[in-house]
Amino acid sequence: MTEGVLIGGLVVIAGLVASYMKRHPFYSYKTQKYKERFQHKLQDALAGTYDANDSYWLSRAIADNIFDFGTRTYRDFHVERYEKKAKSERPHLYKMHVEEPRILCEHLTERAIELKVPVSAFSMHMRYLWQEYLVPVGRLTPASLDRLPGSSLYAAELKNLPVSKEDVQIFIYKTEQS
Repeated sequence: MTEGVLIGGLVVIAGLVASYMKRHPFYSYKTQKYKERFQHKLQDALAGTYDANDSYWLSRAIADNIFDFGTRTYRDFHVERYEKKAKSERPHLYKMHVEEPRILCEHLTERAIELKVPVSAFSMHMRYLWQEYLVPVGRLTPASLDRLPGSSLYAAELKNLPVSKEDVQIFIYKTEQS
């Protein structure tokens, strides 16, 4: 009898945890895997500079900012503590080779489609990432974006972002050199 109650209690608790995970924004998106992969690669890159705890939370704050387009999809006190440091670390990300710019651009476009990010917010965020040498825009926009379902507006917006020849050359130089 006691075993039955114990097993029943465990099943109820497991069900509650599973239902919480389905509702929590951190687990409710298919593109979350891209964000987690980026965060783990970034954590490994930051591990040489920061201790394990700091590199985890800092990488989480940076990945949240990049993959959630500058907004918060959930609240986490630990991540919020590292947001200031994350902003100062972002201009140096291109030197860490966390993700190839073309791949990051594809993942962010998929994420924008899934989150239904307004095209104007997407464009502004991608421009910031372009200025940090993390994603290609303008003529350098990956052609593979056109193959993503629902990406036509986002791809067109990226291709139409104005960039000078000098900016393109600097981007190519910085992303190849670092």
